[in-house]
Amino acid sequence: MRSPHFRSIGNVFIALKISRAMTVGAWCAAILLALAMAPPARAQVTTLFQEPPVPGFSNSYPWFNEVPQYQGDQSFQWFMANHPDIAGALARDPGLLYNANWRSQFPALEQYLANHPYEWQALNGEYWSEGPAETPWGDYDSAHNWRDAYWWHQNDPNWFYDHHQDWASLDSRWLAEDGAYDPQHDWHYGEWWYNQNPNWVTTNHPDWLTEHQNWEKPAEQQNYRQQHAMVQENQPQRNLQPPQATQPQNQHSRQNQQNQQRAIDQRQASLQQQKASREQPQATHQHDQRAAQQQAHQQQPAHEQQSQPPREKTPAKHEQKDARRQDGNGGKQAQ
Repeated sequence: MRSPHFRSIGNVFIALKISRAMTVGAWCAAILLALAMAPPARAQVTTLFQEPPVPGFSNSYPWFNEVPQYQGDQSFQWFMANHPDIAGALARDPGLLYNANWRSQFPALEQYLANHPYEWQALNGEYWSEGPAETPWGDYDSAHNWRDAYWWHQNDPNWFYDHHQDWASLDSRWLAEDGAYDPQHDWHYGEWWYNQNPNWVTTNHPDWLTEHQNWEKPAEQQNYRQQHAMVQENQPQRNLQPPQATQPQNQHSRQNQQNQQRAIDQRQASLQQQKASREQPQATHQHDQRAAQQQAHQQQPAHEQQSQPPREKTPAKHEQKDARRQDGNGGKQAQ
């Protein structure tokens, strides 16, 4: 059994250790509190919080992007959501954003763009858009959530172009930026071209690879080929070349050409019908003119015959006068 003296000494050592631990903890807490209260450094960060919806605009409209901003600055989507008068005007005509005279009517907008140069640079560059603010085009994703065409173009461009290439009419620059035409004037998405000739894409469209670095991964290439059935069994592999070379037309192109040919034939038939309808009155008029001329030609001899008898009576009168004159001379001679 330990003596009370030694127990008291041990208690003192334990108390000292506890006190030291508490002191260290207090210092750590003070340091953390000071760091938390310090003002943040102005470093560029990308806002990740949920942006407020803008009435009249698709949430995936190209303007509403994750442009690097200074911490605490507001995104353009946030600005639009808090200025409904400006958002309403732009929803009716997005092109007004690029009209300096129109912007000058809204000092708050000009001040925001001046204070957010990265945002204004993006709105004039990569995220430029004058397309409709909203679109009824869209489809359900794998989770059965409705997504409009802007969302599909931003999140799954492969599906976008494979199933609804016509949706690209929402933005006049999408086809030029996302792909290229082959010699048959069939348009293909950039990943399609990369799977045909990666060197051509690397040389002519390095921006595609900068934006889609996953195209270079073998797993992605294999997955793409499987999904699009680019090399089918029991069929020879086509010699697919970049736009400088020729390519056989695919089934979709032939169908488009057939539809175009039918439209041309219908147009020509309509033009011929219109031409016939215009020519028919003209032919009738010409026929009536010829008939009138022929009738007038037939009536002319009869008129001439009616005007001739008076001229024939004139010699008879002269003969009668001559006869009377001869009779008078004969009487005189008899006397």
